[in-house]
Amino acid sequence: MLKVWDITETASLPAVAGEILAEIESVRVPGQATVVALHGDLGAGKTTFVQTVGQSLQVKEDITSPTFVVMKKYDIDKTGQKLIHIDAYRIESAEELSVLNLEEEISQPENIIFIEWAERVAELLPINTAHLKFSLTDNKRLLEYEHGSE
Repeated sequence: MLKVWDITETASLPAVAGEILAEIESVRVPGQATVVALHGDLGAGKTTFVQTVGQSLQVKEDITSPTFVVMKKYDIDKTGQKLIHIDAYRIESAEELSVLNLEEEISQPENIIFIEWAERVAELLPINTAHLKFSLTDNKRLLEYEHGSE
């Protein structure tokens, strides 16, 4: 199912993030992390969206772009869950993520994993990955949600 939101006004992001989290939760696979692939050009809003999700999940730390460190982990307040934020922009092959133990992170059902530039590591994504596509058109910022393989 494809859904589209206009997120031109950043004030709409918390409500949209809540809707998307509910959608993702409704199709979650037991025994596996929730994986969300983020697609879109530089500056399209991927990191801002993850920051908004982090706020709604009560992550206490400031969520910053993992561009130079590739992966950052954040505790979700008092739940034992982790929000994992990966930026694959500088990744040239999926094998480069093996040092980060991505497969192990995906096997942990308490994890919520957001992967920016996920198309660079598509072969590592589980079949039930949620896909969010950020785009800028006609002075509008749009967000498309689709669940399942791309």
